Amino acid sequence: MSASDRDEALKELGRMARERREDVQLSLEDIFERTRVRVEFLRGIEEGNYQGFPDIVYVKGFVRTYLSVVGAEDLKDEFVSWLNKSAVMRVQDLPPTNVLGNSTFPTKGFKPASHFWLFVVLILVLAGSGGYVWYSWANNPIVANSRVFGSVPAEVVSGEESRDAFITSPDQNFLSIFPASANVVPEPEPQKPYLLVKAKRDVWMKVTIADKVLFSKTLPSGSEVSWDLPSRAKVTYGRPNAAEVVLNGRELGVPNPRASKTETYFYETDGTHRRVQ
Repeated sequence: MSASDRDEALKELGRMARERREDVQLSLEDIFERTRVRVEFLRGIEEGNYQGFPDIVYVKGFVRTYLSVVGAEDLKDEFVSWLNKSAVMRVQDLPPTNVLGNSTFPTKGFKPASHFWLFVVLILVLAGSGGYVWYSWANNPIVANSRVFGSVPAEVVSGEESRDAFITSPDQNFLSIFPASANVVPEPEPQKPYLLVKAKRDVWMKVTIADKVLFSKTLPSGSEVSWDLPSRAKVTYGRPNAAEVVLNGRELGVPNPRASKTETYFYETDGTHRRVQ
């Protein structure tokens, strides 16, 4: 298998995934809003271009998430197979390195360096590193205030200086070299309310949101469609037992498994729903 075969396969899979996305009338920005996967990564998946992506583990996670949203889970195994081959080829394509040298004998006239000088260099490096660490600790006011093995004062960490503050590890025996800000995990952005309907069989629907009819036709079997919910949605099903509903990421299932005649339901932005009598 050549690199060109791999690239062509990933481009073809990306094209198929894009067609699935267009079938369900979603933009890349819509998928970003639901998954928080950056638009440039989503575009790279569709174009088969993985330059600038992070580690292969994250790439496969992005692909699985994308395929789940556009309803193309059947492409997942083939995607993962080619991505795994891509990772293997990247390792094989790397030029060989001889960090510790090779097993060939030195050329004639070469005199190996004495082990004595290697030890001298090592001692000098360790001494220089120790001196630098000592100097840094002695001149760091935050560490001085915490007496090296104490914690950083709360008034320092809570202020603007927290960007440069150094904190100690939980066991108080080792000083962390990472800034305090590195331990701050940003709050995830709240997910916008949305409604998603999947067709188990052909089902006619009429969807009204904010007094505007957004959908009024038959949804083919096996397809799905979704809308953001700035306000209550009113949905009328021709066959309530032929559709499955997801509201704000929660699976609601079939509106009414026993009903085959028209019924209408309200779906609220807070995740509640009810049948209109």
